[in-house]
Amino acid sequence: MATTSSVSSSVNSPTALPNASSKTSAAKTAAGIVKSLNAGSGIDTQSLADSLVAAERAPKQAAIDKNIKKNNDVVSGMSALKYVLNNLKTAFDDLKDVSDYKNMTVSSDQSLVTATADAGASAGSHSIAVKSLALGQRDVFSTTAATPTTKLNNNGAAMTLTLGGNAFPNGQSTISVPTGQETPQGVVDAINNANVGLSAYLVNTGASSNPYKIVVNGGTGVDKSFTLSGLGEANASQGQAAKDAELTVDGVQVTSATNTVSGVIPGVSLTLRGTNYPQSTSVVLANDTSQVTARVNALVTAYNDASNLMNEVTNPKSTLATYGATMVGNSTVQRLRDEMRQMVQVRSDTAPSNNVAYLHDIGVQIDSKGVMTVDSVKLGTAVNSDFSNTVKLLTGNQEQLSEYAVATPAGIAGVASRKLAAMLSSTGTLTTESTNATSNVSKYQDDLKKLDDRMQRLLERYSKQFAAMDSIVGQSKSTQTGLTSTFAGLMAMYTNK
Repeated sequence: MATTSSVSSSVNSPTALPNASSKTSAAKTAAGIVKSLNAGSGIDTQSLADSLVAAERAPKQAAIDKNIKKNNDVVSGMSALKYVLNNLKTAFDDLKDVSDYKNMTVSSDQSLVTATADAGASAGSHSIAVKSLALGQRDVFSTTAATPTTKLNNNGAAMTLTLGGNAFPNGQSTISVPTGQETPQGVVDAINNANVGLSAYLVNTGASSNPYKIVVNGGTGVDKSFTLSGLGEANASQGQAAKDAELTVDGVQVTSATNTVSGVIPGVSLTLRGTNYPQSTSVVLANDTSQVTARVNALVTAYNDASNLMNEVTNPKSTLATYGATMVGNSTVQRLRDEMRQMVQVRSDTAPSNNVAYLHDIGVQIDSKGVMTVDSVKLGTAVNSDFSNTVKLLTGNQEQLSEYAVATPAGIAGVASRKLAAMLSSTGTLTTESTNATSNVSKYQDDLKKLDDRMQRLLERYSKQFAAMDSIVGQSKSTQTGLTSTFAGLMAMYTNK
């Protein structure tokens, strides 16, 4: 009986399990052991050891897994926040530079003049009267030929064309026609390949004999007039003389060697297409308010997207896949939400007037539920009636201002872009918290490895203890069998008396 007491002590030596379910399981296992011992049967000691180790491991691993999930959720949630806040920064970036508002719409009578405007143009109306268009000289040579490849009469000498006039590149004065190509087509090709500002082509006049003639054009303007000799005749027939364009712009007389006129109206290039002198036509430049309106609406969308995501990551009942409920109770999200809201409700540091000082003055506001909305009528009035003040409100009339120039007034969009850049930087709140959470995940994964090591050592210890127990039980069974036989003999002796 002393042996049985020793076995019972070994079985009960593991520490108590930490939860009710584990305790119940251990109790059932112990009851099974006692029953088996009383019955004198064998025990699956390996299963017993595995079960006890599993019960020991479960609550510890569950706690570590919970911490790993919590920190992985933070990494995931921060990644999503970075994405929407970067989109919000892009929306502010599209509104923060004064050049973002320089696009112009141009209207004119396009049969007379068309116009394009660059960033240097300003809204306004201009009066244009076109007296004449710039023309290039056109010469039709009297030499004729039956076909494009008919040999021209040059008395067997190499053909050289002599240039004269006002402007040819590098002082070039001749054009050589390659030997064997002294034909109308050969002359045309030589002129075109000479790169002297002349272009040539053949005309089929339809004459019954020798219908092909050579036509040569020069560039527009009187400074591009030219002479060309060497085709076997003294003179060409000048079909058109070179001429400068003449026009008046807002009453100022202007001449131009080409039909593209720049510099007369700042930031505007005019292309002349017809004449109307002495009448005039208007070229009207207006601020392209449609683009500004589109960008303001893009800001509203980006803001609401960021706000909605913040709601989802902090909502414990969120059904949003991947990111929903990943940052429940996280104070960083609330702080970011407050900062984001302050960006769009603050008075502009370059407020042009008390009437144009906040975003709500141009129709952009946040309702009681935190949703940004835009009053399209109010925004339309601002950009159409007070464009310059609207631009200053948003940009501070700055251009490509550095994100580090924190002391420089930059308008609502410029300041917001600067703050978002700080949030999203490598040292900002989002990156810092995400990095910390990633480090925590690594630490908890190390804890899992350590737990595995401890549980392996515990399993080895249990296995040795239960192997020893199994040996003792075997010895006990042998002793029990011997005693039973002895008692039976003695009982028989007494019974037979």
